[in-house]
Amino acid sequence: MNALMWPVAVMALALAGGATAANAETATEAWRIDAGFAGVYRAGSWTPVVVSPHDPATANVGDTIHVWAEDADGQFVRSPPAALAAVPGRETPAACVCLRVGRPTGRVLIERVTSGGTTMAEQSLPAPLPATQRVLLVLGDVPAARRAARLLGANEATRMQAVEIGDAATRGRLAAGAAGRDFDAADAIIVCGRDVAVLPADAIAGIDAWVRDGGRLVLAAGASARDLEQGGGPAATWLPGRIERLVPLRRLAALEAYARAGGLASRPIPTPLQVPLFADRNGFDGVVDAFDGAAATDLPLVVRMAHGLGTVTWLGIDLETEPFRGWPGADSLLLRLLGERSRDGDDERTTTATGGGPPDLAAQLRVAVESDGDSGRIGPVPFEAIIGLGLLYVACLYPLDWWLVSRGLRRPWLAWVTLPVAIAAFTAVAAISGRTWQPSEPLTCRAAEIVDIDARSGQVRGGSWAVAWCQDNGSLDVALPTASRQAAVSWWADAGPGFGAIDAATAHPSLAARDYRYGASLAALESVPVAAAADRLFEAAWTAASGTAAVVTSTLTRDAQGALEGSIAHHLPFPLEACRLASAGWIYDLGRLAAGEAYDLQQGRGPRSLASALARRETVREREIAPRWNPGESDALRILEVAGFHAAAGGLAYTGLPAGRLTRLDLSPLLAVDRAVLFGTASDPPPEWTADWQIREAGAGGTAAAAVKMAGRLYRIVIPLAAAGDAAR
Repeated sequence: MNALMWPVAVMALALAGGATAANAETATEAWRIDAGFAGVYRAGSWTPVVVSPHDPATANVGDTIHVWAEDADGQFVRSPPAALAAVPGRETPAACVCLRVGRPTGRVLIERVTSGGTTMAEQSLPAPLPATQRVLLVLGDVPAARRAARLLGANEATRMQAVEIGDAATRGRLAAGAAGRDFDAADAIIVCGRDVAVLPADAIAGIDAWVRDGGRLVLAAGASARDLEQGGGPAATWLPGRIERLVPLRRLAALEAYARAGGLASRPIPTPLQVPLFADRNGFDGVVDAFDGAAATDLPLVVRMAHGLGTVTWLGIDLETEPFRGWPGADSLLLRLLGERSRDGDDERTTTATGGGPPDLAAQLRVAVESDGDSGRIGPVPFEAIIGLGLLYVACLYPLDWWLVSRGLRRPWLAWVTLPVAIAAFTAVAAISGRTWQPSEPLTCRAAEIVDIDARSGQVRGGSWAVAWCQDNGSLDVALPTASRQAAVSWWADAGPGFGAIDAATAHPSLAARDYRYGASLAALESVPVAAAADRLFEAAWTAASGTAAVVTSTLTRDAQGALEGSIAHHLPFPLEACRLASAGWIYDLGRLAAGEAYDLQQGRGPRSLASALARRETVREREIAPRWNPGESDALRILEVAGFHAAAGGLAYTGLPAGRLTRLDLSPLLAVDRAVLFGTASDPPPEWTADWQIREAGAGGTAAAAVKMAGRLYRIVIPLAAAGDAAR
């Protein structure tokens, strides 16, 4: 190649690696970008982004905006279109999108489409938090939140970082909106009642959707609870009930006992403390954890409640006021409210992520979905098999072939025969191994999914993970049907700094390094590149309404010992296999349940320990054997089951691994707030009750979607327990 060809080659490579700039002019236009929680966001999580031009003269309402962000392989992914429009609280029109950032660089491209053409500008977001970092979002001025976050966890897998949104300037940069996925980076949220009135209405709606989708919310609202109730909206539903009046709180011993910290009663109180007294204290749909008086119904101070598939913990005081603001025990109080414990006395095992195993259960699920017990992996031949075959080939050449020709037969000329034979034999073995290991179909898909239903509201939440394997180089269109639900599809990668993971210093080199895009919504990815004999990983989340009048018919109640009694029947349009019922610390084996078939718990063999059942403990000679979690577990259904009740199974003390992206699936907190969970498997549910992946070759014009083989499918129904003698639906 002569000297004149080098610049041409370099330019060609730059254009090939930056296909986003095709058919677009390079622009130097500056954009104002607000991402996540006032600029704080987490790699690998859904992140809301609001973009607006710095120059008001260029802010043309109606212009189409796309934001390109890198996936875990460093390939840019174009967001669905968003139009520049007036946004409350902003001087210039802005466009709002939601995307996932898969690299720690924070590099994005802003594409503007106008009648005059397309321009592209490169911008840099602040560096994201690592994908393994847990986040505590605080909406209000609570200094104790920072101390509580520092006390959490014995290692990086359990520690939290507090992100505070306390002043007006910071709230103005809160990009999160009404969609629950806008708060995907938050592991828990603390909201002060006084700040609800000044938060944007769409942010309150987004928090409510996030909680109903499995989030954990702590609401600190004492005297401010009255204004919160009168304001209505989603925030009013976070209160335990209707407020009758505000009453003075004269004794603080109950809060000191709950926080396990003293010194509160001796602190000066500038104004008398007022706490709400609820009208129907006997009808709480939750559990009273702390109260003032002789009984829990006298004056509840801490109430934990189910809210959809998540939980709300209400605290009847305003944390940002004295005497609580400067109280040293406030951090211990927050730890109790969050259901966490400090690292002092923490007996959790150290995660195995540093020992070469998977960094979390989400990564272990990825390995399980890629595996296939019948035909091996659906991806390329494993590196171990290639190395083994290569070593055997070298051994056959020397010393085996050398000894056979030179010492055994003493005919050196035979090497002209044995060498071609060895080469031909190993070439044939390699070819046969490749065909045997890989599927015979040109496009195959393997997936795992979990579907949760809240029986009270009829809300349905689905999570699915898929691996698509392609025989030849090409592109894939990936979509989920959206006729009666909201769905979001994205790339799938491991968290942490491992090879090919989100936090890796260097992007994973790909043989199909080409950018791709979303369609009109987050429910469809278009032209996703895939290399020959390689796989591509996707994850999806969807929500819908059940569409049935009653998901379950239940008369379940809890007796004085905490055991369940009554009957239950589900009304899903398909049978559930291997059904089990979990409540508090117990589990009941129900077997197969057809739609409408009632099961009376009095007819069963009785409950057994939930933790023992999840950990599959065995009793040998009157001793209970507790096996450790296997980091090499390849049963996707088993991984989903343990991740779905991670805390109930023992958490890190059992698995040694955090749940990672699967944390939101953990329904353990609901088991302690008058909820039971019926769960089982289904072999062939209707399309509206499953992810129903649509994966096909891009531009194939009518080519049928790849058949999806399920590695595991789990259905769970959250059932409210009835008061004694009553029926619940």
